[in-house]
Amino acid sequence: MKKAYTLLITIILVTLFSYIGILILETKALRNENLSNQYLYIQGRNHINFLKSYVKDLDLKNINHLQIEDDLFDIYATINTENQKHIINFYVKAKDYDVSIHEKIIKE
Repeated sequence: MKKAYTLLITIILVTLFSYIGILILETKALRNENLSNQYLYIQGRNHINFLKSYVKDLDLKNINHLQIEDDLFDIYATINTENQKHIINFYVKAKDYDVSIHEKIIKE
């Protein structure tokens, strides 16, 4: 009878510690994924800021599309002209992750 209680307590403790260990590992994995997404978002914002500063100095009369080649991101801008105003949409999307940024400005 004493061996049965010892075995039952051992099984309960192993199950409990395994469950707690899995929760800890899931939390660490989620934290690492959030950090990598935050890094990619900051990098994407830097790309958009660069593209915006580049477009400010550019003559946009005959340009409809701008694209920058990059290994990690798809970086491009579409330009529509309406009533002497240029509507510029900036897009940055990570190639291997679900991080994408869009920004729209109007240049007169």
